[in-house]
Amino acid sequence: MSNDEEEPSGNVSEEPSSQPQKNLLDSIFREDGPMPPAKIWLRFFASALDIVLLIAVSLFIVWKIAIPQSHPGAFEELMELSREMDLSEFMEQWVLADSPQTKLSENLQQAATYAFELQLIIFWLYFALGEAFFSGGTLGKRLLRIRTVSTVTLDKPPIFIGIVRGGTKTFLIFFPIAALLNLCVLFFNKRKQMGHDLLSKTAVVDEKFVNLSPKS
Repeated sequence: MSNDEEEPSGNVSEEPSSQPQKNLLDSIFREDGPMPPAKIWLRFFASALDIVLLIAVSLFIVWKIAIPQSHPGAFEELMELSREMDLSEFMEQWVLADSPQTKLSENLQQAATYAFELQLIIFWLYFALGEAFFSGGTLGKRLLRIRTVSTVTLDKPPIFIGIVRGGTKTFLIFFPIAALLNLCVLFFNKRKQMGHDLLSKTAVVDEKFVNLSPKS
């Protein structure tokens, strides 16, 4: 009896692909895909609109409502100090508020610290609530018709993810060097995600071109 049948090779094995999910997401979040990433300039202008709005609102809340109640007289002292100094000297005193040579009183130094912390909270709440409760869109994003989606569910980010993403974005706004590094990440991935997008497993898509209906 001739043995013409070849035995299957023992060194041939099928290894499960380690990148199916990654490849699937790359096919979804691409310019000609069903959820194309938002252009960088759209994201920039949306963020700029949000920041301008937040600065105006937070300054009013902090210095017209919160500070007069927690540190009486601090706002009046700040205005008096700004009239006595030119802009460069005033900014130097403000930045070096903890320095022994500063002209800021202890009350104004404490008010400045409190104001900074309160502004952080206001920014964080704004971004977190916008991401988690308003279909992944802050006011700036809604005006430019872009929104944040979860790369896990392809829907608006869950509440916890919105909180994490809002906090990360707030940190980046107040620390520009970190923001620059965060932006650089965008140029090294196919889905055009920034650092805080990758951290929170989200992506920002162009709502005008989103099409999740199957092609016939």
